[in-house]
Amino acid sequence: MENFYKILFISSLLAVFYQDIRERKVYVFLFMLGIFFGSIIYYQHSFIEVFLVNIAINTVIIGVLSLILSAYSRIILRKKLSEAIGFGDFLFFILLAVSFPTIAFLLLFSTSLIFSLLLFLILKSSFTVKTIPLAGLQAFFLSLVLILNWFFNFVNMYAI
Repeated sequence: MENFYKILFISSLLAVFYQDIRERKVYVFLFMLGIFFGSIIYYQHSFIEVFLVNIAINTVIIGVLSLILSAYSRIILRKKLSEAIGFGDFLFFILLAVSFPTIAFLLLFSTSLIFSLLLFLILKSSFTVKTIPLAGLQAFFLSLVLILNWFFNFVNMYAI
C-alpha cells in the first residue's frame, strides 16, 4: 500500500511541475493531494507525537520565513508579498512541511530552492514568462529525489 501512496505522491508532484511550467498556476487540489499523500507516507513511518511535533516545528519555520519574506518584499522590493511570491509556492512549502521530519524538511527545502534557482538561471531564456515557477521546480526536484531514493534506497528520509 505504501508504494501506491508513493506513486500518487510523486504523480501529484509531477502534475504540479507540469502545470506550473506550462501555465504558471497550479490547481489547489493538486497541492491538497500532495499534502494528503505526503503526510500519510510520513505518518506511516512515525509515531503520532513525533509526527505532530515535527509538523508544528516545520510550520513555525515556514511562518518565520513568511514574515521575513513579507518584510523583505515590503521594504526592499516595495511590493506586496503576493506580488513577490505566489500562493502556490506557500502551498508547496506546506506540502513539504507535513511530508517530512524537520531535518529532512530543512535539507529538502533548502536544496530544492538552490536547485530551482540554478535550473531557472540555466533555462531562463527558454521561458516565455520571466517569473520563476518555484513550486513546479521544487516539485520536480522532490520527485527526482523521491524516485532515486525509492530505487536506490540512499537514505531513510523519515529516520533523519
